[in-house]
Amino acid sequence: MKRKVTRTTNSNRQPDLIDRAVSRSGLTRESFVKTLTQTAFEGIAAWTQADLERLLIAAETHQLNPLNRELFALASSFEPLQPVLLVVGVDGWSKILNAQPQFDGLQFLEASEQVDNVPAWIECTIYRKDRSVPVAVKEYFQEVRGEHMAWLTHPRRMLRHKALTQCARLAFSLSGIYDSDEAQRVLAAKSFAPAKRHALKPSNKDLIKAALTKA
Repeated sequence: MKRKVTRTTNSNRQPDLIDRAVSRSGLTRESFVKTLTQTAFEGIAAWTQADLERLLIAAETHQLNPLNRELFALASSFEPLQPVLLVVGVDGWSKILNAQPQFDGLQFLEASEQVDNVPAWIECTIYRKDRSVPVAVKEYFQEVRGEHMAWLTHPRRMLRHKALTQCARLAFSLSGIYDSDEAQRVLAAKSFAPAKRHALKPSNKDLIKAALTKA
């Protein structure tokens, strides 16, 4: 006698991570994936399920919309399938702060001293409703100035944003996310490291040449 097997479905099943993200977007699942590929994963040649889940978890945690690139992925190296970096745009950082229940405002202070017509430092102060002492972070232009175009065309804005992101991290213990400038520096450091290691180790061609010379 054959046993009849029936499957029961759990009507109270909680929607998974992707289901929740699709629901928040108001799109179909197919449209959501297509739009996400064209926005948050733009320029990424290959990404994994783990990359997608990390991005969606961060978006949900910080209440960011990856379809508007408030949060997006950046390749962490030139090697395929390496974990991507999660980058928060300028608007995303403001959104994170304003979503914090204890956020009670912020202010900036610029140095009177100039370096290449830019304030030598900018200080960001963030106030929390549940703390009597605010969090203040000062970023120095000489230390954080970068080489990509934004630092050349809008150095004051970049320095202010750098102070904002670092202060937000300390004030609300934000981790696992980068601003665009930080992500570019991480990528540059990783791309430089292999070249440096190869420079220290002679190539096979050099070794053969040295052996023939000794002979």
